[in-house]
Amino acid sequence: MQEIQFLFGVAGLYLLLVVSPGPSFLVITTTAARQCRRQAVWAGLGVSCASVIWAAMAAAGLGMAMEHMQWLHRALQIAGGLYLLWIGVRTFWAASRPLPTVEPPTTQLNAWSAFRDGLLTNLTNPKTLVFFSSAFAMLFTPGLSVGIKLAAVLLVGLMSVVWHVMLATVFSAQRARSGYALAKKAIDRLTGGVMALFGLKLLLSRS
Repeated sequence: MQEIQFLFGVAGLYLLLVVSPGPSFLVITTTAARQCRRQAVWAGLGVSCASVIWAAMAAAGLGMAMEHMQWLHRALQIAGGLYLLWIGVRTFWAASRPLPTVEPPTTQLNAWSAFRDGLLTNLTNPKTLVFFSSAFAMLFTPGLSVGIKLAAVLLVGLMSVVWHVMLATVFSAQRARSGYALAKKAIDRLTGGVMALFGLKLLLSRS
């Protein structure tokens, strides 16, 4: 019974994180509207893979590690800030490029590029770092079995995949792409600016 309550706690807490907009949300939705559903799905899978990595680290004691290694926390902040800043600037300057009228070639390289963007964005997401190293890590109290920890990590992965694939599907629909095409320049510059601000905030953070 306690194990079921623990899993419900994991699901409820992670749900609050996964549905809140942030860098990962922007990467998936803009990829879906700007490129194609396939690449957006791969970006979503990259985001989900990062969530599984963070959840596994939390289960293994990430919270305690962060408390004793402040330098690691700061190093992750700097790396994340630089990556988000780069993504933001890249998106901002590409705002004037026209939206492709056809889907890009479905090559392994395109799939890997989209997966990498999703993976790195979520691995360097400050909100994700704080969540998994604090509130989420606190759920993994001493005495939990390896099996229930593994179940919690798999639950996070399942929830993440379902949510992010749904985002990719919705925002790659023709109506969404048409709406995006009408305001592409403004949307890309706004998105790039927000991503850059996320990066700058992380770089300037002292905590």
